[in-house]
Amino acid sequence: MQDEISQLIEVGRELHLRGWLPASGGNLSARLGNGTVVITASGSHKGHLTAEDFVLLDPDGNVVKGSKKPSAETELHLLVYRLFPEVKSVLHVHSVNATLISRLSNSDVRLENYELLKAFDGIKTHETFVEVPVFENSQDMKSLSKEVEAKLKDGIYYGFLLRSHGLYTWGRSIREAYIRLEAFDFLFECELKLMLGGVR
Repeated sequence: MQDEISQLIEVGRELHLRGWLPASGGNLSARLGNGTVVITASGSHKGHLTAEDFVLLDPDGNVVKGSKKPSAETELHLLVYRLFPEVKSVLHVHSVNATLISRLSNSDVRLENYELLKAFDGIKTHETFVEVPVFENSQDMKSLSKEVEAKLKDGIYYGFLLRSHGLYTWGRSIREAYIRLEAFDFLFECELKLMLGGVR
């Protein structure tokens, strides 16, 4: 667990410096070998995390270790872990690009014919596309989780957006999840510039 926490502390610092985790926004988690999940505590500043800012949960979301309250969006992390047994980390950021594209898109975001799509496992050519579902933001995590689950279980997805909120993505390691964040943010920025240029 200490290794995963150390990695998430470093990731939090880097993402904060990039402006993707402003104030107390976002949340970071990792699944351990025994199925428990370590996640950032509610209200924690991701640029200044310490080991005390993490909570250890069982697969059902019950607190196993830690004195703080887990992130309010814990249910979304646990949902991803339930749907994708291979996933070891879920990262959620409030980057400007992710937030803006979620507001400007009237439907799911379609990323097509970009070379960087090969950053996502299973993609070997730029001649393809990735759909990123956009869900309306909600404070009702149970209801939102059901909506997200209904969508994700019926396709191949690498992340999803909450409108006016940010991006969730995941990976088979903390490093892979971080790489996906970078890929998504670059691709979102490209799409936003095309929108502003009147191409989209």
